[in-house]
Amino acid sequence: MNAADSRPTLIGYLPPPEGIRKTGGNYQYHSQFINIGDIVYANAGAMLTSGRNFEAWNFRMTAEEVNERFSKVVFFIPCRIAPAPYDRDGYPYAYVTEFIEKLKIPFFSLGESIQAREYEYLPDFHKTLSPAVVRYLRVIADRSPIVGARGYYSAEVLDSIGIKNAVPLGCPSLYLNGPSLSQTLLNVPKNPEKVAVCYSNYQGNLHSRIDDFLRMASQKNYHYIEQVFGLLTQVLYYPGKVRAADIYEARRFYKDLAPVLELLKQKRVRYFTNYSLWKAFLGSMDFVFGARMHGLTPALHAGKPAVFIAHDARVREMCEFFSLPFVAEHELPASMDIDFFLSRCDYTSTLSQYQGAYARFIQTLRTLGLDGNIDAAGSIIDCWEPEPDVQVASEERVPRYSPEEIFNLEQQLAICGGIPDETFEKLAQISDISQSWYRSRLNT
Repeated sequence: MNAADSRPTLIGYLPPPEGIRKTGGNYQYHSQFINIGDIVYANAGAMLTSGRNFEAWNFRMTAEEVNERFSKVVFFIPCRIAPAPYDRDGYPYAYVTEFIEKLKIPFFSLGESIQAREYEYLPDFHKTLSPAVVRYLRVIADRSPIVGARGYYSAEVLDSIGIKNAVPLGCPSLYLNGPSLSQTLLNVPKNPEKVAVCYSNYQGNLHSRIDDFLRMASQKNYHYIEQVFGLLTQVLYYPGKVRAADIYEARRFYKDLAPVLELLKQKRVRYFTNYSLWKAFLGSMDFVFGARMHGLTPALHAGKPAVFIAHDARVREMCEFFSLPFVAEHELPASMDIDFFLSRCDYTSTLSQYQGAYARFIQTLRTLGLDGNIDAAGSIIDCWEPEPDVQVASEERVPRYSPEEIFNLEQQLAICGGIPDETFEKLAQISDISQSWYRSRLNT
């Protein structure tokens, strides 16, 4: 790579840093963001490797255009080591594989990770990967000097399919803090008054405890942070868009909608599309816990202690890599209270573990020539946060749904309660077909 090349970096993948305006025209586009937690690691990766000199790949720009306009391509597209059914989530493996093969400028992949439902590390995980996924990963390995993995398990899976340049680097999302995490993470509150729960069940896990956490949050006046586009996001920002199929999906998703409705009435449900707003909100809390890796990392950036719940191998491997305080979901007691999580909140080993991981990550960036925004001491030169769009800031700082909208939702829930699951399933299938069609048009 020519060090004098001032052309921007192309980052894949990156949601809009300023956030997403909640307009009718944006509704279909917004609904494609299955996990808005992507903004946490994507913004971090872009800043660390490229400062402000980058653009995001929109999956439409051709390799020929990219070769002409950009100095390099850096991928932060995780969870692509994906077995069925996750390899059919709409990600265009063949299209992206061909794109990478046609690149003539330097290419780097620094955020590969497994996608999994189970908690255990499976020795034969690599055998569950389809030929299309394996080919995609091997092309990445051929073009990138190294393949950065989020943890040791992901690196081992890559090694099992013949990729020998996989290196466990950790998730870039944590490295926003620079050489060290805040010492305030050691200050675990004894009686926290302001608490946030970041939990979800977008994978539809049968073992999910989400109903217990929602009930706890509604009874204890905790805040609940959603990361998935679904019923709660629709109620917050698109109340007129709620359909019977959405309520059926929410029933499967949350298991019990009574505490969901109660949290909405209490105005204690939040959803963010801008990282800075997310971090500021969690920074106003005393304590945070939950089962979303990137739902909790903004709290760490703000110096607020958090306890992770590992509901699958992805969260588990990232927590183990950084020695973050966590508990396996299947080891949660039948009856939980805040003291259970406070007793497991210890960041003593995390602080030292993080420093070593960060130093290795920065050394890797130096080796790859991606350290333009890192000074000689390893600190981030331009440590910026994405400013929210004015409209997004207005929407996301204070939920604005009305009592009438909540009343309408109650009526919908009452009506839908008597509809058989078979009818709902047919409605959901129709919705899936339309969503698949829409995703296919995004790449044309």
